[in-house]
Amino acid sequence: MKHRRMVFMLPLAALAWSGWAQAEFPDRPITWVVPFAAGGPMDIVSRPVAKKMGEILRTTIVVENRPGAGGAMGMDFVARAKPDGYTIGIGSVGTQTIVPNVNRSIRYDPLQSFSNIGLFGRYTNVLLVNLKSPITDVASLVALSKRAEANVTFGSAGSGSSNHLSGELLRALTGGKMTHVPYRGSAPALTDLLAGNTSFMFDTFNTTMARIEGGSLRALAVTSPARSPFLPNVPTMDEAGVKGYADAGGELWWGVVGPAKIPPATVKKLNTALREALATEDVQAQLKNQYVEIWESTPEEFAQVVQTSYRKWNQLVREAHIETTE
Repeated sequence: MKHRRMVFMLPLAALAWSGWAQAEFPDRPITWVVPFAAGGPMDIVSRPVAKKMGEILRTTIVVENRPGAGGAMGMDFVARAKPDGYTIGIGSVGTQTIVPNVNRSIRYDPLQSFSNIGLFGRYTNVLLVNLKSPITDVASLVALSKRAEANVTFGSAGSGSSNHLSGELLRALTGGKMTHVPYRGSAPALTDLLAGNTSFMFDTFNTTMARIEGGSLRALAVTSPARSPFLPNVPTMDEAGVKGYADAGGELWWGVVGPAKIPPATVKKLNTALREALATEDVQAQLKNQYVEIWESTPEEFAQVVQTSYRKWNQLVREAHIETTE
């Protein structure tokens, strides 16, 4: 009888050892990669989400900034990480769909190199002119760009940035003559717009709202499919007369990604934590302060958004003959 009891208990001990060896995710800190510098829009937006997800998962999420190449360096780091859920990061329409279309040196495949964990927000570019500019609406800007003697220019944060492509989309849909002037970031581009050295510019709310409200910049239209709750009196590009603008690529977003082949159960757990974080009042308030509209999704829905967005921006890059970076 004693021998039988020992035989019966051995499998239980093996099961206990197996359960200990395969600890439930997460059992250690998670690294959250931001592919831009600390203090920038993406960094500021993502930190409260990362912090709240850590609280929900009962672990520490460590934010690590890895800037460079328009976000590509950070995303490449994520794509090459071990697919165990302990390295994730914030991606955007820029890093996942725009930069891969304009930079030939990108090593990751935006459609194959990532596990799409979930969306968390959409942002909007706004078409801006200097308040002293004679351009009062989108129609007058387009009309000016079609005059033979006109010299219409638009600044951006750099070639391949979302505000660069927003301008290229306007040019492609209207057939106007508009010359792109790239800068090293939005700040110097805005400085030249305010000085009257460029005709117009697209940029995000969190870098321009103070100037819009202060009266130094005039907002002509927003790139989103519907009017923004942050500027409800400003029309969309489609409403302003540029039909098909939003459908051609006007949707801008942020989402959480990890390397490809993270186990489905781990992706589901991360997605659940992300959606729970977005449902909390403090995260909602912090995102609202950064002019971000919450957009949560399943992993499958996020993957579909990436695919659709990539296809649209690829078409724009080809049709607008935008030069790629080697």
